[in-house]
Amino acid sequence: MMRCQFVMVLHCTIIIGQEMMLKILLVEDNLSFRGSLKSALLNRIADLEIKEAADDKSTMVIVEAYLPDLIIMDINLNCAISGLDLTKLITTMYSEIAVVILSHHDIPEYRSVAMENGAHSFFSKSSPLENIIDYVDSVALSECGLH
Repeated sequence: MMRCQFVMVLHCTIIIGQEMMLKILLVEDNLSFRGSLKSALLNRIADLEIKEAADDKSTMVIVEAYLPDLIIMDINLNCAISGLDLTKLITTMYSEIAVVILSHHDIPEYRSVAMENGAHSFFSKSSPLENIIDYVDSVALSECGLH
């Protein structure tokens, strides 16, 4: 498993009258991969609320309205800007939002640029989906006390 993890500080959203929920935004233009990741996350972690976006414009609309705790971002989006640039924009505007980068290309340069742009972690899409699920599960447990 190749992954780079950086320091992550999350806030967890408290829903009045309910338990704490981790709010996640999946930013992925591949509908099949996005659906698989969403299903796997919801099957494994009960206290999640997940929104989805496929491009930069819908991502920013959702971020502004939803204020997710965690964004799982594809590095190569089929839109005007890359996932790396979008990560930099989001983490500059919303420092409390953690971003995890996903890439088909597991190379040190991408990891380095991801960190420089504010990402908290980096996963290769070629690694088992379970690795991403384990990461989100550990964040939910340690930061939010979920489960």
